[in-house]
Amino acid sequence: KFPSKVHKVNFTAQQVTREMQGIEVSGMIIWTIFRDGEGPFKAYKSLGNDIHEAEPKIANQNLVEMANGIVRHKIANSTINEILRNRKLIREDIKKELNKNINGWGVWLETVEITDVKILSGSLFENLQTEFREAQRQKAEIIGMKADNEMKERKLLSNLEFAKKEAENETKKQIIKSNEQLKVNQEKQRI
Repeated sequence: KFPSKVHKVNFTAQQVTREMQGIEVSGMIIWTIFRDGEGPFKAYKSLGNDIHEAEPKIANQNLVEMANGIVRHKIANSTINEILRNRKLIREDIKKELNKNINGWGVWLETVEITDVKILSGSLFENLQTEFREAQRQKAEIIGMKADNEMKERKLLSNLEFAKKEAENETKKQIIKSNEQLKVNQEKQRI
């Protein structure tokens, strides 16, 4: 009898990139015994009684060490930007390289996932975020300036309209006064 349980193992690898900056990549591997053909017998030969354990330590340790080696090699030959933006490529490389070796063990790789990529230098991480932060700050300032300009324009239009109405009222007052004065003068002339 062979276990058909799916096993999950986490790994973390640290390495410097081509720019000599430290990166840490964390991920997980999900694996099981290869079901087809000679898979279960190869697993028994390669892993021994470890496959009957609830947590197969030796198999997990071997997978972690192999994944770490593959990830370190990938990081060392890549730039920070490539590592941060192209997790899929790292994942595919790990899967391809691991499958070359572990299929002979009778192990089937269900999936490899990259869960986290960290820049180990805090100051470098801050510096990489500076461009984004500055762009966001500038965008916020521009939005604020536009809002201020709109408010000033509205105030000016409001003041202009108020001044027009005030002038119209003053004109109407003058017309009414003039009409009244005209009536008084006409009355005086008539007398």
